[in-house]
Amino acid sequence: MANIRFALLTLSLASALSSVQANAQALRDPQPDFASAFGGKALTCSEPQKLVISRPFVERAKLKARLYNVLRESLFDDAKGIVNMAREREIKNLVSKLKTEKVH
Repeated sequence: MANIRFALLTLSLASALSSVQANAQALRDPQPDFASAFGGKALTCSEPQKLVISRPFVERAKLKARLYNVLRESLFDDAKGIVNMAREREIKNLVSKLKTEKVH
């Protein structure tokens, strides 16, 4: 009985692993070459695509991320009854920067 369970467990793990590998390959290569995949030929990866993001957009994203983290910390402190005036000033400054800086 234990051998049958072990065999079934091994089979299910192998099946899951092959499924994950197939899905990962499909995500990496949006247009797979079925002829080479089923013909036994070597698969090749396509060139990675480059994404260019403007500097103002990056700076605004950094401000938003910092504001998110500071607000989260502030929420935890509020729950404990702690008031951090320096953090409150930082939140105010970050919000004002986000309001004044616009992405073109």
